[in-house]
Amino acid sequence: MEPGIETGAVATTIDDRHGGDDRHGGDVSDEAFRAGVRDFIAERAPRFRMPEGVRVPAGTDEEQAIRAWLRGLYEAGYLGAGWPAEWGGNPHHRPTRDLILMEELFRARAYRPLDQVMLASHAILTFGSDAQKRAYLPRIRSGEHVWCQLFSEPGAGSDLASLRTRAEPDGAGYVVTGQKVWCTDGQWADQGMLLARTDPTVDRHAGLTAFVVPMGSPGITVRPIREMTGHAEFCEVFLDELRLDPEAVLGEVGGGWKVISSGLASERAFVGANAVQLEMMYDDLVALARHARLADGSPLLGREDVQVTLAGVLARVEAARLVVADTVRRVMRDEEHPSDGAVAKLVYTELNVELCERALELLAAASWVDDEGREVERRWYEAFLWSRALTISGGASEILRGIVGRQLLGLPRA
Repeated sequence: MEPGIETGAVATTIDDRHGGDDRHGGDVSDEAFRAGVRDFIAERAPRFRMPEGVRVPAGTDEEQAIRAWLRGLYEAGYLGAGWPAEWGGNPHHRPTRDLILMEELFRARAYRPLDQVMLASHAILTFGSDAQKRAYLPRIRSGEHVWCQLFSEPGAGSDLASLRTRAEPDGAGYVVTGQKVWCTDGQWADQGMLLARTDPTVDRHAGLTAFVVPMGSPGITVRPIREMTGHAEFCEVFLDELRLDPEAVLGEVGGGWKVISSGLASERAFVGANAVQLEMMYDDLVALARHARLADGSPLLGREDVQVTLAGVLARVEAARLVVADTVRRVMRDEEHPSDGAVAKLVYTELNVELCERALELLAAASWVDDEGREVERRWYEAFLWSRALTISGGASEILRGIVGRQLLGLPRA
């Protein structure tokens, strides 16, 4: 091992020494909880490989395996532990456990729960009627329901409040007409959370309403979008006179902005797991430099300029880890600043892109990659094709920089 190059096991963002209650009410340390998560993943995680950024199953067998995996995580108390006890949660749950779970899923390269499902769960728990909770929460826990988000539109992505999809009252409910795009997992989702305009005469934020939509309803057409990765993670969804009952409203009519804003912040602690992914990517960068060969057969890692580059990248990764750790600490204390999420996402996604670019530079400088490095080489090509999407999804970097400028630095709106 070259000194100063590899991170090895970088310290987690949460101190493992704190004790806590497990799902059965016993006193268990975070370290013991982490060991249990690792064992569970090793025994139960689906065995098929999914490229970076791919969350849509390739066929029926993969879909069934994913649903069973999600059901197992809920049954074991790893997912949904923070829910109210009457809906399957653990009254002794600690938020640090959510972070530990996501860190270990990243480390094992195991299939991770869908953000869309976690957002829907939070929205239903917070704003849903008793009937909606009874109808949807057990089906989420059983893996029967996968959810998607029907938010973004052509011309209304990051500026979500400018959306134009209409939900017009017709006496018996609502008639929805419009188009959504960049809908992750729409082609296999059972339910969707829709944001539509119910009142065009008021402030653009105040006129929005959230709805629960069965994705198999008449009037819904889902068209997967093939990306440069060769996969179709996103879809465009056409809503052609989709009819919804009044019971489909989630929260209050006109209160949709509050519903989705609360949901988007519902899994804030999970941002800490992104630091683990950056550390893993750095280790992959070192592995690539070791297995990428020059014309004379020597590894790129032996070149001084490559070692300098890796050292600089390691400093950036460590800085990102500290930023994310600081964010997580404030989240756990319920003291976070409104701009914290934007800062953490910017740090993670922009460094993700830089790591991918450094990897391609190494590949360009090499004559070949030896057999042992083929898998890490493949991961880098996949990560590169996906990296730019991360700077757009969940809030484009340009929008987030504006948020940071206004909320953290006090700069005026342009």
